[in-house]
Amino acid sequence: MSFILRRFAPVVAALGVAAAPSPSYALAVFSGSGASATTAFNDFNTAIQVVPNPRRINWDGVKLDGTDANPNTRVIVNNSTVEIPIDRFRNVGAIYADPYSVSGDGFAGVNPATAGQFPAFTPNNTFAMFDTNPGEFNDRFIQQTFVLANTNTPAATRGFGAIFIDVEQAGSSSIEYFGTNSKGEKVSLGKFNVPTGASGEPEFLGVLFDAPIITEVELTLGTNALFNFDGTSFQSFGPENLAQGIDLAVTDDFLFANPELAQVVAVPEPGTIALLGGVLSGLILVRRRAK
Repeated sequence: MSFILRRFAPVVAALGVAAAPSPSYALAVFSGSGASATTAFNDFNTAIQVVPNPRRINWDGVKLDGTDANPNTRVIVNNSTVEIPIDRFRNVGAIYADPYSVSGDGFAGVNPATAGQFPAFTPNNTFAMFDTNPGEFNDRFIQQTFVLANTNTPAATRGFGAIFIDVEQAGSSSIEYFGTNSKGEKVSLGKFNVPTGASGEPEFLGVLFDAPIITEVELTLGTNALFNFDGTSFQSFGPENLAQGIDLAVTDDFLFANPELAQVVAVPEPGTIALLGGVLSGLILVRRRAK
């Protein structure tokens, strides 16, 4: 399923929720789970017009035996899971905030309790973060910024989407989009929850703006990291437990429009935000009463 949201002003910040884009930008949201995840993925792929120059990362080119194209790739479990460096996909315009992990067995090698839980959307590799602190599993975030392909020049994209796998608890997984204002400050363009599905199913979430204003995305994967790795040894988190609010998830294919020079995000004056925020609050109350 996919749907379109158009021309939201950044007044929702006054309500204490994630900021939406400037009125000069329109956005479309694509989402689906199970079979509809594939439909939403394909629709998003068409909408961002990446062919014949796709910006798609499916992780399957990452070698898991220590012979990857980037020599800084580090083996965690041989032929199972590796840590990739932050610039592993600079060739398509992606830079990561930290080294993250790619697995060829659904992360069973680093967390046997989840064996079979995360089937790949496009076989065989999948992608997830890990906590670097021994004994901790709190880091559940993947941060990606954009550069012009094969350079270190900061850039932005019009749209970004990702396949998630095994999101079963509402609100446990999300993507937040960020842009840059005229002061060079990072501003939120909105935070969107990943749809839920059945155990082992894929989910897709993608957001497309009508201008290249997305300079960074932050993906939240479930409620906990699957494992921790301090550079020498790893420790497994264990199984998920939905009854106790523990939902574990990974990602697969990332898809985004070709990075280009970023456009500045316009933000209204504080007085305007407060005034429009009050109006929007009233509209929300009316809708709730109508329900």
